[in-house]
Parts: sequence; C-alpha cells; structure tokens
Amino acid sequence: MGEKAVTREVINQLLVVLRDTDADVRRSACDTITKMGEKAGTSEVINQLLIALMDTEEKVRWGAFQAIEQMGERAGTSEVISQLPIALSNTDAHVRSSACKAIGMMGEKAAKSEVINQLLIALTDTDAHVRRSACEAIRWMGEKAARSEVINQLLIALRDTDENVRWNACEAIGMMGEKAGTSEVINQLLIALRDTDKNVRWSACVAIMKMGEKAVTSEVIDQLLIALMDTDKNVRWSACQAIGKIVEKAGRSEVINQLLIPPRDADENIRWSAQWTIRNMGEKAITSELIKQLLIALEDFDACVRRSACEAISTGDANSDVRSRACDALGKMGELAAMDEVAYDL
Repeated sequence: MGEKAVTREVINQLLVVLRDTDADVRRSACDTITKMGEKAGTSEVINQLLIALMDTEEKVRWGAFQAIEQMGERAGTSEVISQLPIALSNTDAHVRSSACKAIGMMGEKAAKSEVINQLLIALTDTDAHVRRSACEAIRWMGEKAARSEVINQLLIALRDTDENVRWNACEAIGMMGEKAGTSEVINQLLIALRDTDKNVRWSACVAIMKMGEKAVTSEVIDQLLIALMDTDKNVRWSACQAIGKIVEKAGRSEVINQLLIPPRDADENIRWSAQWTIRNMGEKAITSELIKQLLIALEDFDACVRRSACEAISTGDANSDVRSRACDALGKMGELAAMDEVAYDL
C-alpha cells in the first residue's frame, strides 16, 4: 500500500494493532508504518512507536526504530530524541544500528549532548554495522557535532578494519568542514587517500576539499597529484576538484603539468574537472604547454568539456555563449594567449 494508504482510518487501525498481544502482529504494524513514511508521522503514531521502543520483543523494537527512521525530521520530537540514547545501549545490534540511523534521519535536531555521547560509545561498538551507522548519524549532524572528542573518535574510525566504517568516517569529517581541519585530521586523510578501498579514497578527497585553505600544504597537493592517477575515475575526478578548491593561490608548475594529463582521460567528467581546476588557478596556471593542451580540448566531443576546459572554442561552434566565453577567457590569459594557433581558432 505504501504512502497512498495513509488515511485517518488506516492510522487509527494501526494504532490498535501496535498494541496487539501477538509480537509478530505488532512488528507487522511497524513495518506498515515504515512503508508509509513521513505521512504517517502523526503525534499519536509517534507516541505509540515510543511505547514500541520499549517492547519486550527485540524484533518489535527494531521495527519501531525503522519506522521512526523513515519519518525523518518529523519524528525529531524531544520525546523521541530522549529515548534514542537508551536504545543505543540496547543488547541487540540491530536495534543499536537502527537507533543510529534514526538519529541520522533527524539531522541537526538530534545533535544533543546526551545523544552525541552515546554515539561516541557506538563508534567503538563490536558490531561494524553499528559503528558505520554511528558515523552516518554524526555525518548528518554536520558542524553541530564538530566537538574535539567526536573528531578524535572519528580519527580512530578512519583506521577501522571495516572499509565501510572508514568510508563513513571520512564523510562525517567532510561534513564538519573547516571546523575539523586540524593537522592531525589532515594527516589521517592523507593516509586515507592511499586506502585499499576506492570509496574511502574518494571520500578522503572530498573531505580534504571541504577543509579549504587549511589543507593547502605541499604534502596534501603531492598526494592529490598521485590521486589524479588513481585506477578509479571517481577518485581522479574528486582529486581534480579538491586541487581546484585548495590551490587557487598556489599555481605550482608540477600541479599544472599533472593536470594536463586528465584531458586525455576517457571520461569526460574527469577532463571537465581538470580544465575547471586549471581555470580556477587563474593567470598562474598559464603556460605555453597548457595553451596547446587547451587547443586540443577545443575539439572535444563533449560540449561541457569544451566550455569549461579552456573557456574557449573555435568560431565554428554553434553555441554563441561558448564562443563568447572563449574570447573572454583567452583575453584574460594575456600575452601568452597571443599565439598564432590561438588567433587562428578564434
């Protein structure tokens, strides 16, 4: 039935079923509410689910948490939030994991001290799913969870034996942004750039990008240059974007030279990102070799690559906006752009 079945009559019946003497029936009621999602998030339903959170049967408690999770922020009442720390200490790993996910769906509303303190314990849980879910919950809290003790625990999670925990720890740090940009965090993210799991490497690039100027060090740039040659295209793409965000004032020749390689990459998103990175470096990025490479990009089959690659294209392109951008961009390059090849294309 799902959300289409959400009527006053149906909800009233589910409230009765949630109090059924049979545990399987109570669990089924929770599952039905889960499928209905946010539309079932009335105060009466939430109050009844709070009672279900203390059910004698673990499967009912788990089902209640899943229902609350699907309601998202609508279930983020003070009564529900006050019950979540209790659930995080439940003996059943499924309940603990579901409680973490429910917290995550509530976002910043759940960023209370007592909840965060229990999430810190969950980050050390013996069950990997619970640790991963705890990282996810902290991620959705964003900057509001950027406390030193939380960051320190996430640094430990970056070294977890489970790749999904490491991945979500990277994402949680990234969502905290510059507030998490300590030298210790950045050093751990550099280690994560060499992780065996591609998702960890990708999320480490994204996290570094969100650190802003705090990540502008030669060591970070060197590691991102290595990431540009990663076997996974998503890692290479996010490495390009990270460089573009944090080295706008750097303009180092080795950075620029390495960025000349991605335009030959088979994936248009990576070519686009490499050219976008160079463009954001400004005049410091302009070399004769770069201009030659941009001329090649003028004939790329992908319009987005042509446009953002060098902000230029030949007068034969059908898109007048692109031609206008070409003139503007090459004009900003100054004397180095006044080469015969460039003039010919324009």
